[in-house]
Order: sequence, then C-alpha cells, then structure tokens
Amino acid sequence: MSEYPTCCNSFIPCEQAVDTISRKMPGAPREEVLLTRLFFHIQPYLTGYFNETLKCHDMNETTWMALMVLYSRPEQRISPSELSDALAFSRTNATRVVDDLCQRDMMQRLPSQEDRRKTELILTEKGLAFIAMVMPEQRQRMRELWQDFSPEERALLDGMLRKLLRKVGG
Repeated sequence: MSEYPTCCNSFIPCEQAVDTISRKMPGAPREEVLLTRLFFHIQPYLTGYFNETLKCHDMNETTWMALMVLYSRPEQRISPSELSDALAFSRTNATRVVDDLCQRDMMQRLPSQEDRRKTELILTEKGLAFIAMVMPEQRQRMRELWQDFSPEERALLDGMLRKLLRKVGG
C-alpha cells in the first residue's frame, strides 16, 4: 500500500519530490512545504472547477468575479483601481478583464460623477441579465464544492486561511 493518499493522485508527484529532497537535504520542514505546495496545486483545479460551468457562456472565473465585485457595489459603480484591488489583480489584468466585459456590453466605462478626469465602471442591463441567468448555476456549483465539509470544518478552514493571508501580508 502506498504511503500517499489515493484520493489526491495528482499531488503524489509533488509529495514524492518533497520527500526525495528531504532525504537529500535532511531538516527540511516537510509538512510546511507540503501545505504550501498543496495551496499552489489546488488553485488551478479550483479555477477549472468553476470555469467548467462558465465555459458554455464564453466566460471564465476571473471575468465572473469582476462582474460580481461590480454587482456588489452601490449603484453597480466602481473605479478601475478599486476593482483591481478588490480582486488582487494587476492593473494590466484588470484592464484586460474590463476591456472584455466592455466589448461584451456587460460593463461600461464612463466619466466619474465626482471627477470627470477619472473613469468609473458601470454594470449594464446586459450584465445584470447575465448575472441573473448564471448566478443559480454558480451557487449550485459552490454548494457542490463544499457539501462534504461540515459547518465547523468550513469555519475552521476560513479562520486558518485568513490567518495565513494575514501572515503573507494580504
């Protein structure tokens, strides 16, 4: 029987590499390295999980989250820099996402009501309709993702991830 859990076959090569390095260079913090690598390993799978349901709408999770942030704001308005900050995007990536949503007529760039030198992003009627159509699918997908975790496990994971986020300066 393998010493690695069979439920996570995709992570086994990483575990094996960490173990090999630990044997070559004793004293490595194996558990800490594996936890860190597991975060990096999970990310593309998590993104892919949500992209599966968005693909038929010619959308991805990054663009969907930009819509969600805009939708959450009063009057569905936000500055480009606020959007970038809210999503932890680079300014370049935020511009690419905004360009895409503007091209789809789900978002508009308009002069700021407070300072005409600035730009605001505003959700369009088409964007609102898209959110109303796709939100039930995304909510169901979210429920399915977390259904095997008890409320206590989710609360514990939430607290631990927030603690880790503080540690890395987020």
